[in-house]
Amino acid sequence: MKSLIKTTLAIIAFCLVTTGSAFAEDAVAKTTVEALNNSWNKAFNNSDAGLLASLYAENAVLSPGNGKVLSGRADIENLFKSFFAAGLNNHKLEIVTVDGDDKTLYQVAKWSASGAEKDGVTATYGGITTSVYKRDVNGNWVARTHIWNAGN
Repeated sequence: MKSLIKTTLAIIAFCLVTTGSAFAEDAVAKTTVEALNNSWNKAFNNSDAGLLASLYAENAVLSPGNGKVLSGRADIENLFKSFFAAGLNNHKLEIVTVDGDDKTLYQVAKWSASGAEKDGVTATYGGITTSVYKRDVNGNWVARTHIWNAGN
């Protein structure tokens, strides 16, 4: 009987430790992605295409929802420059789900942004975005892939 009780307690302790660890990892992943999103939104809302591009890996792949695929920071920077020239601003991200570990993080989020005012009406845009983050050689998190769609 003592053996059964000890085994049961050991199993319960193991479950509590591993579950607690998973919750801690989830919290760290969410906190990290929230910080990445804040940096991304700040760069976007300051129309800083160079800073925004630096948040991506050198060999990042981005698809802006139009069927095209961009590769590398230069193409990504040019895309965002075109967005800013068109008057896009007020970008926001709302996390739907986030997960990962100490090497890779991903998120699915709702995004929204405002466009230039035309005839007294401000255009609004939104959709879903998915990002995968990896650590660069300096240990900083950078977006390795970023894909979004548009559909209010």
